[in-house]
Amino acid sequence: MKTILPLAALAGLGLTGTASAALVSTDLNAGGTESGFSAGWVGSSNIRITTPGSDLTYANYNITQTGTPGSVYSANTNHNDRMDSRNLSAAMSGDIWFSVLVNVPSLDHFAGISFDSDLTTGGVERYSHALSELRVVLTPTSLVVDMDGGAPPTATGGETGTFAAGTTHLILGKMTVGVGNDSLSVWIDPDVIAAGGPGGLGAANFTSTTVDFMDSVSRIGVPIRDDSVVDDTAHVDAIRVSDTGTAFTDVTGVAIIPEPSTTALLGLGGLALILRRRK
Repeated sequence: MKTILPLAALAGLGLTGTASAALVSTDLNAGGTESGFSAGWVGSSNIRITTPGSDLTYANYNITQTGTPGSVYSANTNHNDRMDSRNLSAAMSGDIWFSVLVNVPSLDHFAGISFDSDLTTGGVERYSHALSELRVVLTPTSLVVDMDGGAPPTATGGETGTFAAGTTHLILGKMTVGVGNDSLSVWIDPDVIAAGGPGGLGAANFTSTTVDFMDSVSRIGVPIRDDSVVDDTAHVDAIRVSDTGTAFTDVTGVAIIPEPSTTALLGLGGLALILRRRK
């Protein structure tokens, strides 16, 4: 037993993650994936889900959507900067991965994801231009990241890269939130399948380690700006947020490939067990 227990513990390395909380996900599809929320979308006059519609797709993304295809777009003609949001069943903290598919056809449009938007009049959580703790949106010309109640998404501020209009893009992010300064990394259109895990992603389009923007995540929002014409509007789809021990896999569908050193340790542990049994 003195030999088997250490080897068993060694063999478990790389197979278990940290204590997990939850995966929050929605494909915005009738009958599709839906988990981790304590309530439905609010302020439904602001954005609409296409019913029926079509799913956004991205080649280097390993998650298959289910249910009746659909995505979300803005549907307010009086004010075309809008956001709908939902409360989570349980707050998230620590290392959190998130992903979302967006398609932004026009230069004055944007779409993305936000975390912990403010609570406005009547308890309706809507787009408030400056009061989400974190907002990550894409325009055809820029990635815009606002932290700790920053300015509204515009063509200036925090962007890197140029992104084709009318093309579906994958926004992938990792944040670490808690007491004190938080960290954030955002990748646009990474090949998550080829990456095989976080270590293969390469340099992020945006990084920050100097802002205390959240202590935990309790609400997720969908910020959109468009002209309210369904055929020429920004769309959002396939939202995934996770703080589990397998968070990267949760939001990309890609199982992490073990490092060679870990694989070798597992092999040695198994070989030792076999030799001991033969004795």
